[in-house]
Amino acid sequence: MNGLDVLIASAAALFVVVLGVYAWRNAKRSMPLMAGFAALVLASSVAVYAGFGRYADWQNVQTGVETNYMLAAKIAEARRMVKNMPRSAQAQSNLAEALYEAGQYGEAVEVFNELLKVGGERAETLGRLARAMYYRDARVMTAETRRVIERALSINALDVQTRMLLGEDAFMHKRYDEAVSHWKMLLDAGVAPAQQRALRNAIANAESRARLQD
Repeated sequence: MNGLDVLIASAAALFVVVLGVYAWRNAKRSMPLMAGFAALVLASSVAVYAGFGRYADWQNVQTGVETNYMLAAKIAEARRMVKNMPRSAQAQSNLAEALYEAGQYGEAVEVFNELLKVGGERAETLGRLARAMYYRDARVMTAETRRVIERALSINALDVQTRMLLGEDAFMHKRYDEAVSHWKMLLDAGVAPAQQRALRNAIANAESRARLQD
């Protein structure tokens, strides 16, 4: 039980004791007054609780605020590193990923493009760029994004970010067999060890949905 609950429970218990003593002393002649007093106690307790808000909910809000604050600090630090080391591929990569994590997809796309200039055209960077473009465009696979995907796959046909994105888009549009083919490619090649469990679950889900379509 948290501190606020204890406070409310103690106050309610005190009211109940006082009410009991009052009832014993005044018996029948005070019944209407007792009923009104009991209602007042109940209403007061509810009002106090509502005014403070549920403690668990307050904790959740605080956690969200703290998370947002930490992400903002992460972005600020990444910006500082880019400013100090504008030719650092790692600094650009960290900033782009932090912006993507914060949902600032448009700016993330800009930084990924800068990363390509600094670090060269790598399949992983192109895949991450395509992912940011996809979400920037509200999960629409535009011709521009497809061109970036083609560039990534021409360098590495098993780029994890790119295949995961293609599978996600196919799944969202109910092309379940296509989604499975992209994800199985990664799973069979063993190029995404950290995502193996997620890939298996995604494949099983897509296969189940594909059977329902038949």
